[in-house]
Amino acid sequence: MSQPLPSPNDPAPRVFAVLATYRDRSAMLEAVLERLRDEGVARAVVIDNGSDWGAKGPVAQALAARFGDFVDVVDMGGNQGCALGYARGMERAVELGAGLIWLMDDDNRPTAGSLSALLDAWHAEQETVGADRLVVSAVRDEHHADVLAGVPERHLKIRWDSFGGFHVRDLAYKFWRRTRWGRPSGQAPARVRVDVTPYGGAMFHRSLVARVGLPLLDFYQYGDDIEWMWRVTRAGGRIVVVTAARIEDLEESWNPTVQLSNRFSGLVAGGSAFRTYYATRNAAWFEANLRTRNRAMFALNRMVYLGLIRHYARRAGHPERYALVREAVADAQAGRLSINPRYRLP
Repeated sequence: MSQPLPSPNDPAPRVFAVLATYRDRSAMLEAVLERLRDEGVARAVVIDNGSDWGAKGPVAQALAARFGDFVDVVDMGGNQGCALGYARGMERAVELGAGLIWLMDDDNRPTAGSLSALLDAWHAEQETVGADRLVVSAVRDEHHADVLAGVPERHLKIRWDSFGGFHVRDLAYKFWRRTRWGRPSGQAPARVRVDVTPYGGAMFHRSLVARVGLPLLDFYQYGDDIEWMWRVTRAGGRIVVVTAARIEDLEESWNPTVQLSNRFSGLVAGGSAFRTYYATRNAAWFEANLRTRNRAMFALNRMVYLGLIRHYARRAGHPERYALVREAVADAQAGRLSINPRYRLP
């Protein structure tokens, strides 16, 4: 028997988590699921993107033995990428009767009380923006560093005509904030509005999926979250980062930018060719096709960005990384999306 559809005005909508996992990441996934259950999540949809848990047996069987019907597993039959994985996860959560959908990676463990903080913010914000136009997100240190530092909201917004997130008009502020006069306050407000946010920690009502659709499958891997979130704000919606809700990343990011002084050094130092390729290609396509108003300014930002990548690649002794970035940008410009046979997921 199908379950009644929850109303956007339901004062206590059921929260379903959606998590994607692959390989053998069972220890992290199980720690996250334990915390989600403790937080009061009604059910967790786990996307099995080609996991191999060895002696533990099939993922669905192992999770059922430990968590019972709290967990619903969607077997993708192999690693199909995050775009398709999260699309199927959203669909399954809606099918099972979710009111609110809380997205996670398998290593994103919320701190105690995070769900309560998100629910408080969601109920308050949806009164003005509407349930089908709202995303509330927990804080992740590596993705929301500027939010936590107290950077003013106007400098958190994505600037049109950027390339790789870089815009020449941001340089003055970046230098200014390194001075004692321009240093951010270090005090983050309780709620901060942003243009985009990663999937991990983001929560929204099922009606938002009906409004903006599912992730762009041609992105395959990386960047599909940013493109999807951008649809929310471009449709007049709102994305709010809730600083009282926190996510602990149990695994260090693949992108060492978070430990280095700038994004260019991070991209050059990244150890994974397929991750660098898809992240760069998808971002370049997104910015060129959805976030460009002034083609001349976009071209200038692209030229400076690629020049800086070449500089840091040469300095680090990794010219092949610059060649990889140029290949990804060329594919984006030609509209070659989806799976590149040269860069398949492990």
